[in-house]
Amino acid sequence: MLDPFLKHRREQQAVHERKVAGRRDSMASLISVEINVMDACNRTCSFCPHADPKMYPNQPKWRMPLETSRNIARQLATMKSVCRVSFSGYGEPLMDRNVYQHVKTYRRFLPDNTIEMNTNGDALNVDRIQRLFTAGLTAIYVNLYDGPEQVGTFTRMFEEAGVGAYHLRPHFDEKDDWGLTLNNRSGLVNPLADPMAHRCHYPFYKMFIDWNGSVLFCANDWGRNIIVGNVLGESIKDIWLSDKMKEIRLRLAVGDRSHHPCSGCDVDGTLHGEFSFAALMDYYG
Repeated sequence: MLDPFLKHRREQQAVHERKVAGRRDSMASLISVEINVMDACNRTCSFCPHADPKMYPNQPKWRMPLETSRNIARQLATMKSVCRVSFSGYGEPLMDRNVYQHVKTYRRFLPDNTIEMNTNGDALNVDRIQRLFTAGLTAIYVNLYDGPEQVGTFTRMFEEAGVGAYHLRPHFDEKDDWGLTLNNRSGLVNPLADPMAHRCHYPFYKMFIDWNGSVLFCANDWGRNIIVGNVLGESIKDIWLSDKMKEIRLRLAVGDRSHHPCSGCDVDGTLHGEFSFAALMDYYG
């Protein structure tokens, strides 16, 4: 049986493909831009680097300025990008008091794009749900870590808020057939002894932008090992099509994950993103 969330992501990819059909534009490969607005979390989950403050301390001052969001949104609008914008990253976005303004900013510049948020749900209530969707959020994903009783709690909350565009993602079931429930954060937690021997699509379809505008080569690079540019001084297009990204992609395209941090990563990066992989490999000739 196909994992429901994987099915959802593949449906989103199909929608993206239809939107860019016929475009001879290498930037059409960019399906998702993930935004890290806050580098702190209220939880210390055992599977997350935040569990060890010596390894990954909370940095509550590491918040994305609103001007950085405007810069990103303006660039995406100028490129006529149809990518989805996702508030997720390495912290809990609802800990940022400016999160509603961030959502409004992207919606103002990108009236037709999908704007999503990932949250552990601890700070959610009816009023905050309504404020997020009034600001322009398209959908929200609530990660459930505590137990099945959370399903009823959040279902009732969203019903009371009058919002149906939400997805509950259970992470309390140890069975994990699809590599989507938990991962080792590019080896920062329980690194692999030997690299996986197959390709990865992540850097082909998703751009990760950190709180300070830095762009990481992969959203799973929690150690911030490979920074490929910064949107405050470079264009998103130049970064996405840079020689540095090309070098990384061509290695991953042939299943070479011997370089750090990919060597310690346990993410199966081939579950979706085939469209972007094919588009960029065609662009590279």
